[in-house]
Amino acid sequence: MDHDIDIKWRDRWGKSHIFEPVAENSKPKFFVTVPWPYTNGSLHVGHGRTYTLGDIIARYKRLTGFNVLFPMGFHESGTPILAFSERLRNGDKDTIKLYRNYLMEYEKPENIDRILESFKEPQNIAEYFSKVIIKDFMDLGYSIDWTRKFTSADPFYQEIVKWQFRQLESKGLIKKGKYPILYSINDENAVGEDDIKDGDTDKVSIEEFTGVLFRGDKYYLMAASLRPETLFGVTNIWVNPSAQYAIVRYNNMDIVMSKDGYTKFALQHEDVEYVGSVTPDEITSQKFRVPIQNDMVSVIKADFVDPDNGTGIVYSVPGHSIFDYLYYRKNNIKSSIKKVVEVKSRITVEQLVGKYGLENNESHLKDATQELYKEEFYNGTLINSGPYGGMTVAGARDTIKNDLMKNNMAVIFYETNRKAVTRSGSRVIVAVLKDQWFIDYSPKWLKEKAHDLINSMRFYPELYRKLMMDAIDWLKERPCARRRGIGTRMPFDESWVIESLSDSTIYMLAYTNKKELENIYNRLNRIPDDILDYVLLGKEIREKYDNYVMDNAISAKREFDYWYGNDLRITAPPHISNHLAFFIMNHAAIFKGKKLPGGLMISGLVISNGAKISKSKGNVISLLEITNRYSADIYRLFMAVGADISSLLDWNEKDLFSVIKRYSYFIGLLDGFTDHGGGEGYIYTWFRSAFYKNLKSYIGNMESMNIRDAYIAIFYNVMNDLKNVENHGGDINSAISPILADWLKALSPIMPFSCEEYWHRHIDDNTFVSAQTIDTNIDSKIDNEVLKSENYLNRVISDIREILKIIHIEPKKAVITVYGTKQEKFIKGYMENNLEKEYKSMIPDYMKNKNKIDTEPVDEYSILNRNKEYIESLLNMEIILVKSNQILKKNPWPGRPRIEIE
Repeated sequence: MDHDIDIKWRDRWGKSHIFEPVAENSKPKFFVTVPWPYTNGSLHVGHGRTYTLGDIIARYKRLTGFNVLFPMGFHESGTPILAFSERLRNGDKDTIKLYRNYLMEYEKPENIDRILESFKEPQNIAEYFSKVIIKDFMDLGYSIDWTRKFTSADPFYQEIVKWQFRQLESKGLIKKGKYPILYSINDENAVGEDDIKDGDTDKVSIEEFTGVLFRGDKYYLMAASLRPETLFGVTNIWVNPSAQYAIVRYNNMDIVMSKDGYTKFALQHEDVEYVGSVTPDEITSQKFRVPIQNDMVSVIKADFVDPDNGTGIVYSVPGHSIFDYLYYRKNNIKSSIKKVVEVKSRITVEQLVGKYGLENNESHLKDATQELYKEEFYNGTLINSGPYGGMTVAGARDTIKNDLMKNNMAVIFYETNRKAVTRSGSRVIVAVLKDQWFIDYSPKWLKEKAHDLINSMRFYPELYRKLMMDAIDWLKERPCARRRGIGTRMPFDESWVIESLSDSTIYMLAYTNKKELENIYNRLNRIPDDILDYVLLGKEIREKYDNYVMDNAISAKREFDYWYGNDLRITAPPHISNHLAFFIMNHAAIFKGKKLPGGLMISGLVISNGAKISKSKGNVISLLEITNRYSADIYRLFMAVGADISSLLDWNEKDLFSVIKRYSYFIGLLDGFTDHGGGEGYIYTWFRSAFYKNLKSYIGNMESMNIRDAYIAIFYNVMNDLKNVENHGGDINSAISPILADWLKALSPIMPFSCEEYWHRHIDDNTFVSAQTIDTNIDSKIDNEVLKSENYLNRVISDIREILKIIHIEPKKAVITVYGTKQEKFIKGYMENNLEKEYKSMIPDYMKNKNKIDTEPVDEYSILNRNKEYIESLLNMEIILVKSNQILKKNPWPGRPRIEIE
């Protein structure tokens, strides 16, 4: 049913221009952006939450009278598309299968091979999936202004990126030098979070290890460690019996490490020379000297050593490594355990083994290890550690590391915090590239500006403000260019390409004047800096240009000045440390005043049936499949009410069925609606007041970006209230009629297809509901006395039902005694401290019930008397009403009638 509605209104929307905003200075503006999608494959249900939230907010702002810009573009920078295209050219079976599966959703079988062949050119992948995404987004009802669409590969946009880098360089923020970066071995290129598989949700960071050198008769062994302060506790060295080990010459030393370790080491240090291979047997036949303490230790074979982790050589400290300790016990290795760290709590490896039951079950080994390392680092002091004895672990770590390096007993070795591959499957390691370009985000003046900006912004939810501050403090030098890939060339050295995150920090400004800047580029084959300075910074144009260029520059500035800054940017938590940190820092460096961003919404991620969404788990549902299987409006409704914006949203059949059930009830109401005019009487007055109270709650929540609460109020609560009308014997159509137009307006941001259909059927065939505005001044439409009356009535009914549950008898009648003049006089005298003697016996009963007595009482007798038949039919018993005229031991009080069941 809803699918038919979708199809009908897609055609109408396709011919309309209601979503193409015009910069009218008489209207307040609202500019909302969301991340631009990747164009190397189709999008699934998890990707849609951010875009759906953006569209809901954009539609709501239009509804309340704002001139709204909600645009979308496409990110085509970086290496993923390039890598996928290369793999297709090389006939990689997995990549061919992946893209064949993508295409099967959109294409006839006979077209797939031809399109796959075209994908051997990377630009064709981007162009194809850009079109697919646009269609999917239109089918989902996203009110995006596609006239402002552009890609990061468009020449006019690349001119803006170059201008940005020249601005940063003029402020001393662009530098060149050696820097450790994440690096793809196969692609021979630097990679960022967006290039790495699951890099957005499972961050890959660079860790600096100390490569400790153990001297032997023929060569050194290098063991990479994060805890050089434990060196005095070394009892042996571990090597993998099945691994391949290499001898390399560095700094006039022959050093042994795994061949995987050598691959990394050679990319991190200059003048590293491969000498030859060495077997594990040759290594274990020798002893090696521990630096500083000079003890000789043996090398033991152990298959747990990962040759692709660090250098593939590990030194053993069983006194402070639970894993080593357990391995000693299991393999009956005889060696004295050395204690070199003492903590205030006296916690030891042996105690933690017992605490976590690790002798027989190692499932909590990670937890035990984390507890030990944390306790030792924050509360540990070195013992039995030569000149370092008495130092704290936190203080000794860097001291020992620096002493080792100063005496050529250690070398820096970089490693990733987890194993990682690129989206195309290439192994990711850490390399130190010579003459690497990077943005220096460490200057104090820039951090202060960024903190001031964060303090001035709105955050939804507020808790992310502190996390954003922490991300800014953490950010230092950031590599910003690579040798290959798709993207903008560095303006200072065109042999480098600006990396994908660094070219997408201020891209949203280009939405405001895309057409005008593109016209200037097409005229001049460039966009001179003085024109961009004029448009974006308000400076004077220094050169002479023809009228066409000047007219476009003036128009571009007018559009930019009206729309910018970016009022709300919506994205997800994994982007805080990269996309959003750069977004804030670059804006703080270049812009000021009203051109700075106004707000951030960080929405929780989406999982499917309790698990992370991935093809291997079989829980991927594409956006195309969503519209075909469920309908756009059901998807949008679920995204709005399924979870609070900050929470993880689980796309699962159980919760989805509940949403579908309520949606179907709504559709049934409006399919069966006939306009009888508004009903007269108590229940219709109550429903109208209840509706506008829900609408007021909806508006308040939407202004605070509490989207879930807003639509629970205006969708679920209103339908529950209609059930109440029905229970009272009222006519649903008569109840709906006076509020239908406002109801459809309020619901249109989440259910645009359905609301357009029923607006067309029941309100006005010649207009769009999404082009309407809603009156937000609605207090006069809310009768609070009627609402209090109905709330009181429902409380009494609920109280009677609770009593019936307890007494377990078949009731014949209920006597309800409500407060009268005696109780009113008592309360008045008590509050004025002028209580007459005859009322003093009521004090104990009053004090017992004081916190439950209504301070703003209603006429309870009239309410119950008016609804007596309704209560009787609902509870299937006779109701006797009494208004108290005497002082009782147990009195009725306002909001607390006496109820007696017979």
